[in-house]
Amino acid sequence: MNSPDSRVAARAAASAQAVTAADDSFKYWRFCLACGPIFLLAYFGFWGLLGYCVPPLPATMTAQEMAAHFQANAAQMRLGMVGAMTFAPTYMIWGLGITKVMETFEGNNRIMSTLQLWGAGLTVIPVLMCCVFILAGSYRADTLDPSIVQLMYDMSWLTISVCYSVTTMQMIAMGVIFLSDKRRTPLVPKWLCWYSIWGGFMFIGEDLMPFFKDGVFARNGLVNFWIEYSIYFFYMIFVTWYLFKAVTRLEAEARAGIPPLEAAQGRTGLLAHA
Repeated sequence: MNSPDSRVAARAAASAQAVTAADDSFKYWRFCLACGPIFLLAYFGFWGLLGYCVPPLPATMTAQEMAAHFQANAAQMRLGMVGAMTFAPTYMIWGLGITKVMETFEGNNRIMSTLQLWGAGLTVIPVLMCCVFILAGSYRADTLDPSIVQLMYDMSWLTISVCYSVTTMQMIAMGVIFLSDKRRTPLVPKWLCWYSIWGGFMFIGEDLMPFFKDGVFARNGLVNFWIEYSIYFFYMIFVTWYLFKAVTRLEAEARAGIPPLEAAQGRTGLLAHA
């Protein structure tokens, strides 16, 4: 029969193992969240700058003008698309980090966190495919018919813009779940939750892009490029910043033995700024 001292030692050992396991988990959560800025920087540099997508080449360019541009910059555009495709999966890894934080609010009913993860994963598909079209156009730019080169660039922008609905699903799911936080100081501020939901709905403006070749709704227009893409750029920065802080607080709650679901429902006395 175990003595009281041995039982106390066993509980202490189990607690130490739990803290170690929690430390390992949160380490990987932080790694996933760090992939957000990696994606932003890499995709902006490769796809945006090297690939001539920030800002987009205007839809008013003739087929001959587009083909001449591809021929003059073929090697640079290939490098840009290859680099962008290499880093594209980091977006889904970032989404996994968001999902792990969201799961602390849901218990066994992980509908919203699953929707968010699927949205992040599916977002990678248009992110990849838009690069494939430009890469294909630049691969044989010197021999392709100009109208085909033009088509490749058009298909690229139609893909990355009008397939926004999967990203909208991700943003709305995230905003909804974090609005349920009952902590005195929520892990994610309410304004960012509403920003996420609002930004997801704002992408509906991309549905107008196929009907315009110039003006504010064109692919290089004020609304459909500069405003829409800026909303999402800052969304990723804000979410990453606050979720890094959220992971630190969740780690403190775990060390204090506070069940995360109870903390989210405001049923503990843990300090808000743990």
